[in-house]
Amino acid sequence: MFSELVHHSPATADEVAAACNQARSKSEAQLGTRLAADTLYIMAGLGLVDRVDEDHFAANAITRHMDKMPSAVHGVLHFTTEGLMAGAFLMKKLEDTNFEYPFADADGPLQYAYRLMGEDDLAQEHTYSIMEKTGRMDSFNEFMVGKFLKFGTMPQRVQSLGYDLDAALAGDGDSVAMVDIGGGRGELLLEVQAAYPHLRPESLVVQEFNAEIDNVSGVRLMEWNYKELGEQPIKGARVYSLQHIVHNLPDLDAVALLQKISRAMGPESRLLIHEYAKNMTYTSLHANMIALYGGRERSAPEWRQLASVAGLEITFEAYARAGESLVEMRRVDRDKGVP
Repeated sequence: MFSELVHHSPATADEVAAACNQARSKSEAQLGTRLAADTLYIMAGLGLVDRVDEDHFAANAITRHMDKMPSAVHGVLHFTTEGLMAGAFLMKKLEDTNFEYPFADADGPLQYAYRLMGEDDLAQEHTYSIMEKTGRMDSFNEFMVGKFLKFGTMPQRVQSLGYDLDAALAGDGDSVAMVDIGGGRGELLLEVQAAYPHLRPESLVVQEFNAEIDNVSGVRLMEWNYKELGEQPIKGARVYSLQHIVHNLPDLDAVALLQKISRAMGPESRLLIHEYAKNMTYTSLHANMIALYGGRERSAPEWRQLASVAGLEITFEAYARAGESLVEMRRVDRDKGVP
């Protein structure tokens, strides 16, 4: 609908439905005019499109953004599906568990909802596994391609916060320059490579929990599921990166991951954590992390607590009111030369 309104605006609900159906095969379900009209009317009330008159709708700035950034559309679908479902069952779960809190990563209100619906197999699964088994993971991956709201490339973002990425990446040419844990399709490392073309592809490692991600030139792909018992296989990398990973994890799981990275780090290694700050701008995201994953956005004191338990210390921190914040951690014993 967004694309149709951008290219044919203003338009009636009937015209939008016809254009949408033209793009679909005859074997696919067709969009009816009544559904299109009600959807456009509600979208106008939410500010996603403009209502010109009784039956004409037009694109606005948000409509054009949704058309230009398809990942944003998938983000809306994601948070209005899993997010609303988890929110709807949040109070019921708290009441039935005597307000037991915080939640475990696979025992939140979403799992509770599936349990009440008799879907016991899904009720035992992590939210990501539920999305995969219900055919929602492709949509989520498309959402993650956009990585929320970007403020420039990764090197531009961290340097704008006052971080010396040149120093972090400097070192032995034979060592791995950066490991992006949970790095999806390699977007972050490709941005790093564009800014530092001297870095060899084999020194830029994307780690994911499955081996299905391929055809990414310029980086090295590696399978590693950080939730399993195996240790971090890359030892002594110059930089380990976690972008929007730790906020998916309850505190105990976050500590376990940081400890695995800490044990793999060398004296010169750095861990970079890219997350949104826990502030009033991101209260909605904080709520979604809690309800869907048992995770949370974190404040400076909470990052320091996690670091200390994992044998790390914070050596750089910059918290933005809007956009990604950055926390650098290094091993506490690095000055002693402990391998």
